[in-house]
Amino acid sequence: MTERAMLFCSQGENCSRAILRAAAEEYGFPLSEELLNSCNAISSGFGVGGMCSALVAAVMVLGILFPTEEAKQKSLLLFCKMQERWHCIDCCRLSANRENCNDLIGEISEILEEVIRE
Repeated sequence: MTERAMLFCSQGENCSRAILRAAAEEYGFPLSEELLNSCNAISSGFGVGGMCSALVAAVMVLGILFPTEEAKQKSLLLFCKMQERWHCIDCCRLSANRENCNDLIGEISEILEEVIRE
């Protein structure tokens, strides 16, 4: 999934679309054009540098793959792992000093896969 997410990102997909598309391919869930298009409004930290949209998409994937309570527990674990690694979850701080977010998308995909397996 990580390589696919990074590929989608390098091809011009925004962070959240890259995560959703890669996860849909990896885990075999349907992905509507409407759901993909909803990602357009959350890219670049909701357009204001807020919460990382790749993280938002990762949480959405957990909601698709797991029942509500398990998805919530896994989402909390995902947030904790990101906080532990980068000490933040906002787009501005995560993307600072990066030419692009391709490597970050790869790392978030890896964390998501870890959480899914746990």
